[in-house]
Amino acid sequence: MKKLALFMYGIAMLLSFTALAQQPLKITGQIKSGKGDPLPGINILVKHSRSGTVTDGQGRFVLTATGSDTLLITGIGFKKQEVAVNGRDLLQLRLQEDETALGEIVVVGYGTQKKSDLTNAVAQIKGADITRRPVSNIQQSLQGIAPGVTVLDRGGAPGTSAATIRVRGITTFNTNNSSTSGFDLNKNDALVIVDGIEQQMSYLNPEDIASLTVLKDAASTAIYGSRATNGVILITTKRAKAGKVTVNYNGYYAWQQSVNKPQMMDIESYMREQVVAYTNAGVAVPARFTEASIQQYVNATDRYKYPLPNTWFQTMLKTAPQQSHALSVAGGNDVVKSRLSIRYQDQQGIVENYSNQLSELRLNTDLTPVNSRFHVAGDIHYQNNASNAPSVAPFNNMLHGSLWAVPKYPDGTYGLSTQGNNPLMFDELGGLSKQKVDYFNGNIKGDVELLRGLRFSTQFGARVVYTSQKNFLSAYTNTDKNTNITKTVTNNSLTEVRNNLKEYTWNNLLTYERSFGKHDLRALAGYSQISNKQSFLSAYRERFYNNDITSIGQGANDGTKSNGGSDATWGLRSYFGRINYAYAGKYLLEVNGRYDGSSRFAGNKRYSFFPSFSAGWRISQENFFASLLPVVNDLKIRGSYGSTGNQSVDLYSYYDALTATSYTFNGVPVPGYRQTTLANTDLGWETTKQLDLGLDAAFLDKRLTLTADYYRKLTSDILLNLDIPATVGLNAPPQNAGAVENKGVEIAVNYSSKPTSEIRYNIGANVSYNENKVTDLKGTGPYITGSDIDPRYIIKTGLPINTLWGYQTDGLFQTQEEISKYPTLAANTKPGDVKYVDRNHDGKIDANDMTNIGVSFPKYTFGINAGIQYHGIELNILLQGAAKVDTRLSGALAEMGNQEGFTHKIYTNNYWTPDNPNARFPRPLKYDLRNVATSDRLVIDGSYLRLKNIQLAYQLPSNITRKAFLSSARVYVSATNLFTISKLNEWNLDPEAESGRAVYYPQTSLYTVGINLQL
Repeated sequence: MKKLALFMYGIAMLLSFTALAQQPLKITGQIKSGKGDPLPGINILVKHSRSGTVTDGQGRFVLTATGSDTLLITGIGFKKQEVAVNGRDLLQLRLQEDETALGEIVVVGYGTQKKSDLTNAVAQIKGADITRRPVSNIQQSLQGIAPGVTVLDRGGAPGTSAATIRVRGITTFNTNNSSTSGFDLNKNDALVIVDGIEQQMSYLNPEDIASLTVLKDAASTAIYGSRATNGVILITTKRAKAGKVTVNYNGYYAWQQSVNKPQMMDIESYMREQVVAYTNAGVAVPARFTEASIQQYVNATDRYKYPLPNTWFQTMLKTAPQQSHALSVAGGNDVVKSRLSIRYQDQQGIVENYSNQLSELRLNTDLTPVNSRFHVAGDIHYQNNASNAPSVAPFNNMLHGSLWAVPKYPDGTYGLSTQGNNPLMFDELGGLSKQKVDYFNGNIKGDVELLRGLRFSTQFGARVVYTSQKNFLSAYTNTDKNTNITKTVTNNSLTEVRNNLKEYTWNNLLTYERSFGKHDLRALAGYSQISNKQSFLSAYRERFYNNDITSIGQGANDGTKSNGGSDATWGLRSYFGRINYAYAGKYLLEVNGRYDGSSRFAGNKRYSFFPSFSAGWRISQENFFASLLPVVNDLKIRGSYGSTGNQSVDLYSYYDALTATSYTFNGVPVPGYRQTTLANTDLGWETTKQLDLGLDAAFLDKRLTLTADYYRKLTSDILLNLDIPATVGLNAPPQNAGAVENKGVEIAVNYSSKPTSEIRYNIGANVSYNENKVTDLKGTGPYITGSDIDPRYIIKTGLPINTLWGYQTDGLFQTQEEISKYPTLAANTKPGDVKYVDRNHDGKIDANDMTNIGVSFPKYTFGINAGIQYHGIELNILLQGAAKVDTRLSGALAEMGNQEGFTHKIYTNNYWTPDNPNARFPRPLKYDLRNVATSDRLVIDGSYLRLKNIQLAYQLPSNITRKAFLSSARVYVSATNLFTISKLNEWNLDPEAESGRAVYYPQTSLYTVGINLQL
């Protein structure tokens, strides 16, 4: 009985202790660093619950838990810690710094490295920095945040961004293809690798990106060989972690507005300027511009009868919505982990009938069997992208050939210019162009530990892109009720396109890693194979029953129909390797090599080897440096040299290609084939050799960091069409001949407050200088494209690629006597005309007097980013800009009303007349463009500084989020492209846009409200 009583007493005591342990307990405490500094912003979560809090500025916290609970404590830069409450109501805790996190693991080609061990020039960007700016494409989000990376954001309609990325300048060109923006530079795009597989950046969801690394020097890019001349961008997507399932929602709603709205000269000033222009031209002034008519138009209230000359920017451009919703679910255990994400984005155009809808899904899964050396990962990504646009883009006619047209009458009909134009009518009646892109990417990867330190991995990936287009031009008739001018499109028509791509990649890697004593050795050997197949099909028919029937089979089945198509395939086979060696963590060496074979070349040119070497010295690890460590915490110098290639030559360039033709035998046409271009079986790679010298340093407990690089890279064997004897009877083939040099300096500085500060802040700045120069054309050239009225570009030895080319000017002629003593461009030159410089002093003005008048690619790019946090409030700012870059105006912007185009207000009362001889602009001269020939007068300094993004965010307190069953909640407002400092502001033009007539879909400003939720 006594034993039974004791047993029952024990049970009672145990139950009472258990009950006490389950009772809510108010816990107070403080968290400090290993050095004893209070830590604000540390997360404390009651394990297996939604209850939690965050430490205040003094590292203190209060929360409610039971005596048997366990607290999970996490903070950026510190090791995760679990603390059992054990009935305590007062906790004094210390967190240890996470050396791995502080050391930063950087993604490199086919692997990762510690940042401290890097001997290469790389820039790593966190996923959070990419998503901070709500944009429709990832390219835009990279502006200003990485030195050596130039992003040219030139607008683009919804779903078709015109942003391009250039890493350390422009390395190559194509003289066989050009436009009003110069010679073709499309072969300068960086290689983009996502989770080991080549992809296009535009297909990625920014919310799926964990990190992005830009490889810039030859030592880091040579592992990708023939595709790496223009730099490599490595993107790693987010993956699930073992533990509690997390659900994240990130969404925003934004309002888009055009960043530029050119302003027309006011009606009276314009009409009086036209009187001067007609008078100077010696032709009769039209009745519209008599004094009586001018007064009627100026004082009119009925703008249907007396329309303003040009209101298209006010009429066509509108505020348009853009929204994005992204949801992800991630979780699992030590065996299986998965992350599923979905996104929907809707972007309406700032011009009617432009739109884009995007929906996508990604599933990343990892499988690691218990007690197994195997690991398997599988990823699937699908995206559907649907875009609409007017079949007749309105932007050209907003500036050209659409004066005095009423945008739209109350009865729904449209006014017409003398030329029969109305951009609003073209937009609304001209038809619709529809494009749908189905994108699929999937890959599976397995790796196994064969021996200690030795691992083998294999990865197979497939990339499939199906693109379909329907470009329908509607038939319609419209008569202007004021002028009786009629515009008729008699036949409607449809062009339908199918463009399919399939690409398969197989990567195999063998890696070895071992440390012995002070020696660290890492080695990589790999084999990769890529197979790419493409097919293109197009069809055309016209005269459909009406504008609502848009099926290709319903058009006229007669001689007006046509179709075309092509197929292409290419492959790449590669062997590559890398060795990393470090002694005592301070002497670093890396050797890379890749042996690439491409089907684009033949014979002994098919394969080429691309090696690189790099070394680094961590001076701060030397004993003699110990006394400086409190000030200079880390100091490393590094250098690299290597070669990379560019295989972006036209397919089948080495074949004796035949072109369909016809011959006549006995008066009867017979189909046949003929060769038009001589084949070049010795065609080979473009090769870039690059030297890089760099320095990395850290100060003030590594809160101040500095990275600086100098580089020089020479690209040789650029394709040119060298002359061949005319007796050959064929066009010259491309040959490896040209050379281009890029050299420059990159500097990045970052400073952050102590992690223990109640007010935490960071500021970073980067600047890049790039000098580009053509060094060899094998005696050919110069290559010139463009015209006197549009930008003229040149590729010439000693000048940058796509240098602006034209006349120098020396003000305006003021007297007839001055004209008689100097050569002129045009006959009958008068005072007020432009004085073009006779550079070669031959007594005449012609193309031999043209010279370099500007550069089209910026020599300097820079960015400044700053952030500050106080409790739950966070402010982030990004400034970005460029310098030493020029913009050449053309078309209506330059013509100052001499043609039937838009006339900018900048010309108001600022053109030459006998009473205004010191005017900025020459005399107006109707239908005469002598004063707008391509010259330095039309070149504007395109340098700018722009507030790219500003974001104000608030993290809701945990006591509020818990009530909503949320782990965290963050709301924010932001604005992009908020203001710009530029000389192009007075022209109401975007300084990031390319030279020319400004007939592009404009870049937009975004005003955004967003929310981030986590369950």
